[in-house]
This record gives sequence, structure tokens and C-alpha cells, in this order.
Amino acid sequence: MIRLFLLALILFIVISLVYPLEIIGAIDAQITLFFESIRFPILTDVFLFISDIGSLKYMLPICFVLGLFLLFKRKVVAAIFVFVMLFSVRQVNYLLKELFSRERPDFNAVYEAAHYSFPSGHTMNSTAMYLFLFYLSMLHLIKKDNQKNKLLIGTLTLIVLIGISRIYLGVHFLTDVIAGFSAGFAWFIVIFFLYLRINKRFDKNRSF
Repeated sequence: MIRLFLLALILFIVISLVYPLEIIGAIDAQITLFFESIRFPILTDVFLFISDIGSLKYMLPICFVLGLFLLFKRKVVAAIFVFVMLFSVRQVNYLLKELFSRERPDFNAVYEAAHYSFPSGHTMNSTAMYLFLFYLSMLHLIKKDNQKNKLLIGTLTLIVLIGISRIYLGVHFLTDVIAGFSAGFAWFIVIFFLYLRINKRFDKNRSF
């Protein structure tokens, strides 16, 4: 996991260094324009819905339901960390956006998004949050290996589609999304290890 964290961190740093380059900016622009060229109403509605799944509007109710279930199962630390992850990753993303202050794509976006562009908030938040929810579900909800595999594939597919939706809708560049994936994964690992450490201490103290 440490190696994966370092790889994600290195990828984020590389993307943050190269996106201002003219050649990378040109590639970003061409990809955004390609997605703009293939838009049609039904697909746009689908991607708007997928994008919304990466927003607080959907994440908060999902976290609330899972948090209640974990409390019912007496998994107090897990329930708390659902919300630690939810709000911490959003705050980290906000700080990164303020640090880089990259403007949104100046093309024909489906809607006008607020705040800066780098890294993609929906992508970063979804990567960290849904991976963590998958991990907790794997521990406390799902027992069969084939179901765990299906949930993992579904979770990864959803995260990727949320990232693609941000480019399709014209509110992010490809480099924003890649940075969102890498930063979100790195933050997932940070909170994951913090959760393991605190949960282990909690269980140890409760056993006395």
C-alpha cells in the first residue's frame, strides 16, 4: 500500500508540473473538444446523473445510511471514519484547488461549475470516498468472494465514469481528472491507515 501511495503521489506531482506546458494544454483542449463534439441529449442526461453521484447530494445520504448501519453493528470507529473521509477529502481538494488556481475549460460547458479546476473535486472525492465505502462494505456487509469482486468492479467503474463525466460535461480537463484520481487514491490510503491504527487501539481498549 505504501508503494501505491507513493506512485499516486508521484503521478499527482508530475501532472501538476506538466499541465501548464503548452503541449499538454493543447492535448487537454483537444480531448475536451472531442467530448463536446459527441454530446447528444440522452448521453448528456446520463453523464449529468453519473456526475451527481460524485457530489455531496448523493454521497451524504449514502454515508448517513452506511454510518447508521455501522453504528447498529457497533462499529463506532468505522461509522465515524465514514464522515472523516467524506469531509476531509473535500477539504483537501478545496485547498489543492486554491493552491493551483487553475481556471475551468473555456469552452461550451453543459453548465457553469464553481471554483477552480485542478484537481477535479468530483473525481478526487469519489475515488477516496467510494474506495473507502467499498472497503467497509467488504468487511461488514458482503461475505462472498464473488460478490466482493463484483462490488469492486462496480466501484472502480463508477469512479472512472464520474471522472469521464466531468470531461464530457466540459467542466474539467483530462489532467484535472487524472490528478483527481491520483490525489483521491493517495488520500484514501492516508485515511485507511489512520482508520486501521485508531480502530486497533479502540478494539484493544474495549477488550479490557
